[in-house]
Amino acid sequence: MNKSKLEMEFKDAEGKKFSLTIDEPRTDLTEEEVKTTMDDIVEKNIFYTTAGDVVAPVGARVITTTVEELKI
Repeated sequence: MNKSKLEMEFKDAEGKKFSLTIDEPRTDLTEEEVKTTMDDIVEKNIFYTTAGDVVAPVGARVITTTVEELKI
């Protein structure tokens, strides 16, 4: 069984990393859609961390893992 997640990484006001992870993103998700969404998150000031506002998108990745169940 394959599982995937979209990990979006941002920088907060103090320059610290803030990550947002979404399980099982659409398989047809485009880089442009992710970039637009990340820009919207920053522009609309949706998240606030203990270090301040999220101020910039840094990167994004789709992580896919294969899970093999074992019979025990």
